[in-house]
Amino acid sequence: MCIKITEKMPFENQVYHYCSLETFRLIVENKVLFMSGYHYMNDSSEEKYFLDVFEEEMKNLYDGLSDEEKANIESDDYMKKYMTRLSELYANVCFICCFSNIRDDLNQWRAYGDDGKGICIGFDKSFFEGLVKEGFFAENVTYKAKEELHSFISEKLISIKNEHSLITDSVKFTREVKMQIGLKRAKVKNPAFLAENEFRIGLYDSLSDDAIKQYVFDDIHIGATGLKQYMGNIYYLENNMKISPVDYRTNKNRLIPYRKLELGSELFKAIKSVTIEPLCQASPEELAKFLVCKCDNCFCGIDTIYKSTLTYV
Repeated sequence: MCIKITEKMPFENQVYHYCSLETFRLIVENKVLFMSGYHYMNDSSEEKYFLDVFEEEMKNLYDGLSDEEKANIESDDYMKKYMTRLSELYANVCFICCFSNIRDDLNQWRAYGDDGKGICIGFDKSFFEGLVKEGFFAENVTYKAKEELHSFISEKLISIKNEHSLITDSVKFTREVKMQIGLKRAKVKNPAFLAENEFRIGLYDSLSDDAIKQYVFDDIHIGATGLKQYMGNIYYLENNMKISPVDYRTNKNRLIPYRKLELGSELFKAIKSVTIEPLCQASPEELAKFLVCKCDNCFCGIDTIYKSTLTYV
């Protein structure tokens, strides 16, 4: 394997994962990417941005129900309980890994690249897009203003309500809300983050109608046996790649659930470039030797290592 060390190179159809040097080592040595629970992302306001609009539109939908439909409701705080349970349900089923469409970006170095001392890994975007199947997505993030988001969610809810009643056909209604609206949650951000130009891969764990009924409507929390089974699920992709059961890592004073996207030797086909951050002391030559050592004689698509020339202050 020959890796070219250069100051200038083409970057076509790549997405970039900014990380510390230690995380880069773990990714390469273990041939994995780490997908963290969406509920535990760095920007806590991101999920709230979507859910606030969703809750408002759900309230509008409920307020518009006929008296006959509302007569079937046993509890005055039905919608409050429903939304609480729905939010809890969504919080446990989505795992994502984040990239940027922008390479060698100072803001990305500061936010995600160990404050300029890490690595930027360039992945073939089409590699991830080729893994897409039910439950797994690879997409650019959409940046929607609240007005757009209100319009999108309102139209979806009205369409779903016309097919399934929120009250008398609640399980199917909830399933469609999950599929048509809930799955969009991890793909939409506030336009204030437009400069990140983000790309995400993610897993949405599937839930049966019975699971939705028990958790949302029958007031049954997932018991120890059910939780262990859910956390132990393995998701299989192409070419012997898979997504591991749930595990946990620590981040300061938090426990963060994550799954590993186990790529095996396919990792070295997916990586197309490596950029060394401005303050990282690893040399391009050292990095090249490390990659040669870890690729296990498999085909390697990494042909270029680049040292950032940005001034980092």
